[in-house]
Amino acid sequence: MANNWLQFWKEKNAFDDSMVINYSYFLKKIAKYVQPATHSVVLDIGSGPGNLEDAWHSKVKEIHGVDISERYNRIARQKHKGHSNVFFYDLPENNYTDLSMLNSKKFNIIIVMSVLQYYENKMEIIQLLENLKQHTAPGATLFLCDLMVESSFLKEIAQVLSDGIKEGKFFSILGLFFKLRFSNYYKVKKKTGFLILKQHEWLEIMNHLQLNGKFTDEPLTLQKNRKNIIVQF
Repeated sequence: MANNWLQFWKEKNAFDDSMVINYSYFLKKIAKYVQPATHSVVLDIGSGPGNLEDAWHSKVKEIHGVDISERYNRIARQKHKGHSNVFFYDLPENNYTDLSMLNSKKFNIIIVMSVLQYYENKMEIIQLLENLKQHTAPGATLFLCDLMVESSFLKEIAQVLSDGIKEGKFFSILGLFFKLRFSNYYKVKKKTGFLILKQHEWLEIMNHLQLNGKFTDEPLTLQKNRKNIIVQF
């Protein structure tokens, strides 16, 4: 049984069949900011079972997913074994900000979706961003999404359920929360918690790394209390 987030994502969990709900919402929202094209080379940090790859593989030149979970990578590779432009890499457990497996590959679009709240500290985020800077093509766009800037778990639940009613997915979302409450997710959350950085801390990171990053005016995920940053290179 998982005792931390690294172990949690390696095991079968309640998100396996439900994260697609949030991801489909996310893809609709980012269409305002970026459109995948036949020349696009995309990097997906925390690719999970391949939700982004499912949606974009036929629209882009290449898409590369990296994840800490070998289990998710097996699932994703199986789904996309017939797609020669889709690649998945196992992140090293002891250094999950290491992107050396990408060699000198450059990317036009980089997406880090609902990942950074599971990091241990701010320095890991800085290290990831420093590594990502080495893989950006001129004019690249980086999305840092679903960032937790305040401790408001109950508030988030209420917001997501409310939006679920509007989206016609109330019972699906309610079922997910029920599973999470009585799953290992809740136990790990209670023991380990999330990495929460205030908005001014994110802006300090942007300034420190000399990145042109700004918060979006609107939410990009179902968790409306979370924030999203778009970085232009």
